[in-house]
Parts: sequence; C-alpha cells; structure tokens
Amino acid sequence: MTDIAVLPKYLQNRLQAALTPGERLVWVGQPIAEHYMKREAYESRVAFAAMAACGLLWIVGSIARTLIMYGLDFDFLPLIGVPFLLIGVLGLRAPSDLKEQARFLVYAITSERVILLGGGDPEAIRSYVPAQLQQIERTEHAGGWGDLILETEYVYDGDEGYTTKRHGMLAIARVRRVHGLIAALAKTLPLAPNTPHASFQQCLITPDIGPLPDKLRQALRAEMAPGERLVWAAQPVPGSYLKRGFAEQSFFIPWTLISLLLTVFLVPAMWRTHRQGEIFPFAIVVPLSFLSLGLYRLYQPFKMRNNALGVVHAITTGRALTIDASGPLVTRTYAPAGLVHADCMDGRDDSGDLLLEAASDIASNSTNRGQRHGFLGIDEVRHVERLIGHLKQAPATLGFPEN
Repeated sequence: MTDIAVLPKYLQNRLQAALTPGERLVWVGQPIAEHYMKREAYESRVAFAAMAACGLLWIVGSIARTLIMYGLDFDFLPLIGVPFLLIGVLGLRAPSDLKEQARFLVYAITSERVILLGGGDPEAIRSYVPAQLQQIERTEHAGGWGDLILETEYVYDGDEGYTTKRHGMLAIARVRRVHGLIAALAKTLPLAPNTPHASFQQCLITPDIGPLPDKLRQALRAEMAPGERLVWAAQPVPGSYLKRGFAEQSFFIPWTLISLLLTVFLVPAMWRTHRQGEIFPFAIVVPLSFLSLGLYRLYQPFKMRNNALGVVHAITTGRALTIDASGPLVTRTYAPAGLVHADCMDGRDDSGDLLLEAASDIASNSTNRGQRHGFLGIDEVRHVERLIGHLKQAPATLGFPEN
C-alpha cells in the first residue's frame, strides 16, 4: 500500500514526524499479523510442548517405578515433573503477543531511505540509506507474502559466542514488488567509475550457464529485471556441502560411537540384574537419547547435500544473486557496491567458496563462526571471482543515518 491514511492516526503522526523536509513516501505497509514471526511463535510452542511432555513422562514413569518397587506407597519422585507439566501447559495456552506487536509496526520506503518504525521497542526507528541496501535477502512464501532482511547484527553474548539479530520487513504482502522498490532505491547510490574486463564482456556475448533443473531455471528467469542479462549461472558442487556438513558436525561422530557402545553394553546388563526398575532410565533411556541426538546431527550433512540441489548462484549485468528453492524461495541479491567485501576461499582443486558478505569482528573472533553467505561450493571459483571483481563498484561516497 502507498496511502498513509490506512494507518491508525497515532502511527501516521509518528511516521510523519520521522520524515525529513522534502522526503517523499513511496510505499507504506505493516506486517500480516497471522504471519508475523510465525517461526518464532512455532518454536516457542514446540519448546513448551516438549516441556509438558517431559513433565508428563517423568510423572508417569515415576508412578510406574513406585508401583513396581513399593506398591501403593507414597513417593515424592513424581512431584518433580509437576512444575514442568504446568509450565508447559500454561505456555501452550497463553496467547502469543506477536500479533499484537505487529499492529504497532510500520514499514516505509521513501525517496531517500527505508524506515522501520516500532517493533520490540515501540519508540524505536531504524532507517537504511542506499549505501546500506546493497545486500538484501528475500524469503517468499506461497501467496506472495514474505520477509526482506536488510541487516544482520551480531551481538556478543559474553561466553565466547554471539547471538544473531536480523532486521528488515517481516511478513509483508507482495514481497517481490517491495523488493523491487528497495532495489530501485539502492541503485540511486553514486558509484565510482568502473570498466568491465574483457572476460566479463566475453561472458556477455556467450553467457556461461551450467545445466539447471527446470524449477531453478524458471526462478532465475522470473528474477530478471527488464534489460538485465545473465552473465554466469551454476549450481554448487553437492559434495562440498556434504564435506562442510561433516566438518560442522565432527563433534558428534565420537559422540554417536560412544553412545552406541553404551547402548550395546548397558542394555544386556539391565536384563541380568534384579533391579531393572531402578536402572531402566539410565541403561535404556539415557544412552538411546544420546544415540538419537548423534544420529540426528550426523544426518544433517546429507540434508545439506540434498538442499544444494535446490540452489543456484548467478551473476547478471547488474548484480550477483543466490536462489535457494529447497524450501520457501530464498533470494539473496548483491548490488555492485555490496560486492566490495568478496573473499575467495579456494580448495585443493578448482572449487571453493566465494564469500560475498563482510565478516563481522564479533563472529570472526568467536569460537562459534558466523555464517557468511555467498557462492558456496562452486566450481572454477577463481574464474567466478574475476567476474565478480569486474562487476563490483565501490560507492563514490558513504553516508549512514543515525538510527
């Protein structure tokens, strides 16, 4: 929507107060309440459901143990699970305040910047000028609604780690159209002169496009703007995602083996004892829980490999982009000024990673490494780095607002 009159009066006043003289509104919108932070609400309910289930299982298991060992005598052990059961049930019954929070959020695109008004702090205002809109992530769901992530913030948590906060327009209708409006605003950033190299010009004449599944080819075609031409496109090497996944989950290889050995040795031992009711939780439940967790984590590399089959990286005449169609359609776009931090990490062969996002000092110094997006697991990575090098352009000037 573009008419500020559709907003409640107090939000109209706040938005008008945030505008500078001569600044013109191009688009105004609010989140779709039923979709706003839907994943966070789902995760919260799963956590409360797990707490309630654990409490219930503890109560049932403790009562069964008491009946087997002591008959109808009273035992305090089942009471330990009551608080967990109550907290879980109350958490599931409590209405989420996310829908209410969405009513106090306003997103706006003006002739000069993007404005996010409200959120966790009702008085907060975040704004993004063209220099800060060179890298955008769009998630699109069925029905055309989705999210636009404009900023990823890393916050040090004091325990050799960090938490990640993502800011942008969440749960907005017609997300692809809004993305186009922001991309047009980003293009108003003045860029330093740049002359494409001969290899880039050659790819314009004969685009270097690898074989793509129909789904990805259609998604890439739908992403092209009028007058935009494809220079290079390829999928990642699936094996690289598999190796990366096992590197990330390497801790769970010995974890799973030890859990398997414990299960193999403890289960037969339980049947040879006369105190089966006492040692059952330790001989069966604990090792099997550890083993299940290990197997789940070791499955993730194979899931990453399958997800790689739904990813395509591309370079056009105006930007670099990555499309991930393995779930909801996720598109990350990098305008020329958003490519200045490109960093090539090649392997022993000609494949490797081309990281396009700037590294965070907090994430780099942490034992928990940050996820930098880009062209991951691609073949002929040095050739692609040269293409990116001819496309990227530093801003002529940098100007950032005070949030």
